[in-house]
Formats: sequence, C-alpha cells, structure tokens
Amino acid sequence: MSDEMDLVGLVVRLYPTPEQEEIIKQNIGNARFVWNNLLDAQNQMEALFQGTQYIPYPNYITFNRYLNIMKETYSFLEESESSSLQQVCRDLGKAYRKNRKEKRVGKPKYKSKKNPKDACRIQQNNNNIKIHKNTVKIPTIDEKIHYRTSKEYKKLLKENKINHVTLKYHNGIYSASFNTKIHKDIYKKTNEHVGIDLGMKTLATLSTGLKIANVDLTYVESMIKKYQKQMSRREPGSNRYYKSQKRYWNWVNTKNNKIKDAYHKFTHFLVKKYDLICMEDLNIEGMRKNGKLSTKLQRIAWGKILRLIKDKCRRHGKALQQVGRFFPSSQICHKCGYRYTNLKIGQEKWNCPNCHTVNDRDINAAINILNEGERLFNQL
Repeated sequence: MSDEMDLVGLVVRLYPTPEQEEIIKQNIGNARFVWNNLLDAQNQMEALFQGTQYIPYPNYITFNRYLNIMKETYSFLEESESSSLQQVCRDLGKAYRKNRKEKRVGKPKYKSKKNPKDACRIQQNNNNIKIHKNTVKIPTIDEKIHYRTSKEYKKLLKENKINHVTLKYHNGIYSASFNTKIHKDIYKKTNEHVGIDLGMKTLATLSTGLKIANVDLTYVESMIKKYQKQMSRREPGSNRYYKSQKRYWNWVNTKNNKIKDAYHKFTHFLVKKYDLICMEDLNIEGMRKNGKLSTKLQRIAWGKILRLIKDKCRRHGKALQQVGRFFPSSQICHKCGYRYTNLKIGQEKWNCPNCHTVNDRDINAAINILNEGERLFNQL
C-alpha cells in the first residue's frame, strides 16, 4: 500500500423512514430551486447588458450574494443545510467557467423535477457527518439513517476523514456518496502491453486473442419494455401506475448495475495485468448521430469503458495510448503490413494476398493497434 492518498467517492444505499425521505427531498428540491433562480438572475443580467462591451462575470461571490437575498425572500430555504446551498453557488460558477474554457461544454441549463437524477451536497463542518455501524448522522435530519454497504466500505468510512456527502435520489433509490481520501493500493508493474479493439458484436478483443463478450441483457430489457407498456396504459399518479413504475425502476437499476459490474471487472483486469493499454480514439459522439448505430452504442457505452480505463490508469501509474481514429487497423495485415482495401463491413476473416495469412478481423485489428500504440508511446 502506498503512502499517497487518493480522493474517492464511497457510495452506500440509504433506507430512510418516510419522515426522513421528506427532509431529503426538501433539501434536494431547495438545491434545485436555488440553481434555477441563480441561473435565471444571471440570464436576466446578461440580457440587460447585451450589445454592450461589459459582460457580467458569474462567480461564487456573486451567486452567494444572490443566495443571501433569496433567503430573505424565501423562508423555506432556511430549513436546508446552509453548505448545500452554498455548494450550488460553487457548482454553477464552475459550470460557467467550463463553458468559457471548453467549446464543447454548453451553458448551464435549468433543472427539472422530471429529471430522474436529483442530488444535493453537504459539507463536513465540525464533524457534523458521523458514521456508525449501520447508521449515518447527516445534518438537518434529526434521526440517524440506516444504510447498507460492504464490510470494506464500512471500514474505509470509519478510518478516513469525510470531506462531504452527496445525497442522491435516482429511480426510487436513496444513496449517499461520501467523498474521502484513502491510501492508494497501486498495482505492481508487469512490463506487459496490450492492444484493444472495441466492437459491437463482441465488447472488446485483445491483441492476445482474448475476446470479451457483451453483457447479456436480453431478459432484463424485455422486463423493462413490459413495465414501460404497463405504465403507458395506466393513469399517471394512480396506485397501479406507481406499482408498475417501482418495478420498472428496479429493472432499470438491475440493468445499470450489471453493466457497471462487468465494466469495472474488465477494466480492473486490464489495468492490473498491463502497463501500457493501446486503444483507438473513436469518435463516439459522431457515431451516435447515426440512427442505425445510436441504440447499440447507447447499450454498449464505449465512453464509460474509456473513462474507467483512464481513471484507473491515472490512479495506478499505468499508461493509456490512443491511436488515431483514421488508422486502418482492420485492413493492415499484422504479419507483413500489406493493406487489404477490399475488406467489407461484417466480414470477420480475410486472407492476406501477400503472405497468405488468414486474419481474424478483430484480433488482427487489436494487434495493429498495439503495434501503432507502442510506436506512438515510444516517441513521447
């Protein structure tokens, strides 16, 4: 175990009472209300100065002053934990900074009650967030909330200092994400390299010849469709609609958990076994615009795999090298370097006219990605 510390978010499942649910919902609702009002005030300010050289600069100090005025007008905001509303000011200021620095990031948008993801963040002040064996004490909630998690997470929560907690409500489930610093458990160096070719029929093919299958979600997705149909036939807000919605949420959560579990295990295996991981720099956003591919891409979630690999490589001191998206990895014979331009979409194998090697399309692509990735990495 290393002496270095790493910031992580430890997520636990909460089981609040009906009274505690109301308090959590109120805190989340107040955070959303403050966000929308601050955003509205900023938009009005920008409209007022439109066409002039002066552009009002949105930041935490300005938003915090707005917040103080709002508290005088809306008394119900006093019932929220003060740090959760101040955090909204920080988050909105950060969103505007990202908008100015990165062209891809758009302006902050209003938050809706219909959005299934709701959250609020509470800062740790004077040890006001306390972890017990099976319960957690959170500000503004009088009684302790029951929670469940693994023994490992319980140990980490008790041994390490908590910076803040994010309360979430998603698909009928309450959870808490505790931000804390833990000791890095860095993987040992293996001096092994691997190339990865991501696909649709097969999730990933490694240059070693190993093929990783897609997560089988056939039954789960059929149940999701079943309860979607039930909900469409029932009156929104009725008891029968609520029962169908609850079952629908359960199956959606099951699907998300299956994907998350499989992807974490796959990326854990990669980063632990290999020191250099080579992958293609795919234009995922552009591919999503293709109507024939968008549904499959949404199910496979290549972006999620890439984010996990990047994060784990950074954490464990491993290297990720991406190959250019226009590199013809499938067309080049890895044995002799001949480029076969007649390769058709869906063709799984092809014979090299030069050296007569029978190439498996995916394995051949993974080996070429490895070779190109190593070449680019050695130039750095």
